[in-house]
Amino acid sequence: MKPDSTQNPSQSTEKGFTLIEMAIVIAIIGVLVAMMAPLLGNIAENNRTELTVQRMDQIENAMVVFLRQNGRLPCPAAPNGSPLGDERASCNSGNNNDGIVPFRSLGLAEADVRDGYGNYYTYHVAEDYADSGLPTVITDPGGFCFVASGEPDGDLDIEDINGTNVTGQDIAFALISHGKNGYGRYNPPGTGKVNANGGGTFEDENNDSDADFVDGIRLTADATDGPLDDSVIWRTRDGLAGQAIEFGCSP
Repeated sequence: MKPDSTQNPSQSTEKGFTLIEMAIVIAIIGVLVAMMAPLLGNIAENNRTELTVQRMDQIENAMVVFLRQNGRLPCPAAPNGSPLGDERASCNSGNNNDGIVPFRSLGLAEADVRDGYGNYYTYHVAEDYADSGLPTVITDPGGFCFVASGEPDGDLDIEDINGTNVTGQDIAFALISHGKNGYGRYNPPGTGKVNANGGGTFEDENNDSDADFVDGIRLTADATDGPLDDSVIWRTRDGLAGQAIEFGCSP
């Protein structure tokens, strides 16, 4: 019997994707990626914000330890210091009460004093609370708890976006993350600031080295005053003392 010439055992009955089918699959993948991109971007932004807050808390804890051991707060580090990260010998003149966090003096790593965007925090201290002449015991006469209340030298003023003071207590220091745009941040090893006086009224207030800072709703677009993507934390004298010793500044 002659074999059927129409049959070919070696011929596959399977076939691959056509160009049209592949194009459809690629288009679907592209749509899914486009839909996921904002979500992934939000996750990344949330991670940066969370890291910024975590490192601020870490710096605050190191400040409390320094206060407990030295009876005062550290002066800021000069952004052009050598080595970088040592506190200034004094912060009672000029703008020496404004700089970067003195990470070496606090026993921190350099990475610990950068926010979630990789930028250095600005550290501003009310210089009377960082006076090297204060007694080591913060409740001794003349010590940290005895710095004149009300208007200590270099008094800090934290305002909301309406210009209202957010606390009536004596603020010992402020710590500022200059946000995603980094406007006003120090840029070691130089003393200059990135885009200083170029971020709008609020952000300019947070980088002009004076004792006034704005902490309020983050603004992304405002014709007059925005944008503002800074994060500002501050601590009062009594709040810090309460963390450093059992009864704080209370008798």
